[in-house]
Amino acid sequence: MKAKIKLGIIDYLNVLPVYYGFLKKHFSIEWEAIKGTPTELNQQIAAGQLDIAVISSFEYAQNPDFYYLFPDLSVSANGAVHSIFLFSHIPLEELTGPVGLTRTSATSVHLLKYLLRNHEVTYFFSQDDDKKQTELLIGDEAIRMYYTSQYPYAYDLSLLWNQETQLPFVFAVWVVRREIFEKHPQEVIKIYHYFLQSKQESVLFYDKMAAEFNRGIFPSAHACTDYLKNLRYDLSPSFQAGFLLFQQYCVELGFLKKVAPLQFFPFPVK
Repeated sequence: MKAKIKLGIIDYLNVLPVYYGFLKKHFSIEWEAIKGTPTELNQQIAAGQLDIAVISSFEYAQNPDFYYLFPDLSVSANGAVHSIFLFSHIPLEELTGPVGLTRTSATSVHLLKYLLRNHEVTYFFSQDDDKKQTELLIGDEAIRMYYTSQYPYAYDLSLLWNQETQLPFVFAVWVVRREIFEKHPQEVIKIYHYFLQSKQESVLFYDKMAAEFNRGIFPSAHACTDYLKNLRYDLSPSFQAGFLLFQQYCVELGFLKKVAPLQFFPFPVK
């Protein structure tokens, strides 16, 4: 592949184990890392500006014919995720009125709307200077807010989902644009194996990663290590079931037109 592969990377700690080894080694491919929020990467790959990216699972569900999924790769949680929170000054069971949303994640926004489907609430997109009684935050920003205790209540959306469904929740998936795979299947397969290798090897380096990339987000590197160890990066049958059930609920609520089949790239390539 003569041109560099444009690789979209979410600029949050939660994807670090899949990329840690990849970013530390020299591989026999030409690639360019482009960092951004989930929403930014969703928009860029949908516009053909990225070749491979980790994107919101909701973006895949909206445009499944545009992508192939990478097998056994996701950003998920089987219970609490510790970085997707609804912060509130009032208890969840009493929640009414406006809820501030984040612009950085389509998946989390629609998960929240599902979880609050029986509440009489309205939604608006938060601004930094807004005085909010309730707001949704994700990623590093949510972690910082959690530890500053500015809100008396913090609800982990993944935990609420798990308590209701007994299934994991898939927040993000790795995809390749279909036209890129069809043109350069061997290169895509090679990158996929690099990701798997990095994911497997990173288990041994969580403490090192936490010390190197903590960025002051957590009160200690140990807390960062625990956070990374809690996340799940596979896409096994139970995680697929959770993803499909989320899509089904989104269809019922009018957020999606239909449930998207989980289409993985053809493998192995001969």
